[in-house]
Amino acid sequence: MSKNSNINNFKEEQQQEIKAIYEIIAEMESAFNQHDADKLDRNFTQNASWVNVMGSRLSSWKQINETHKILLEGPLSNSYARYKVENIQFLRPEVAIAHILQYPTTSEGKVIENQQCSLAIYVMVKEQETWQIAAGQNTFIQETPKVDS
Repeated sequence: MSKNSNINNFKEEQQQEIKAIYEIIAEMESAFNQHDADKLDRNFTQNASWVNVMGSRLSSWKQINETHKILLEGPLSNSYARYKVENIQFLRPEVAIAHILQYPTTSEGKVIENQQCSLAIYVMVKEQETWQIAAGQNTFIQETPKVDS
């Protein structure tokens, strides 16, 4: 196999992996907007570590899920968001970092201008042909970035 053929195969495989990660993030956005903690959290590993926007560190899928259930049924029950992937970087073929901007929206999906946004980082691992979040952090950002229409 030629060097160019190997490079083309790698790029094609990487595009498939990027597409799979985008699909997971879209599923998570949908689950958040449905206020469904189980759907939101099915993409976390069992031993995941997560730091939420308030700075609380959650350890394990169970703790993340329990916290999300409380938040989505309570203080976030009328919250909606649009997730925009800023970038995906592969550290290894089975390890990726994704940065996601989260914009507050109406229940119809219209971005609410000049509201507090957050930036999340997901450390994703591919296990048994499936991408999952092994660690992450969500942080409020001071300046609201412009939304692409």
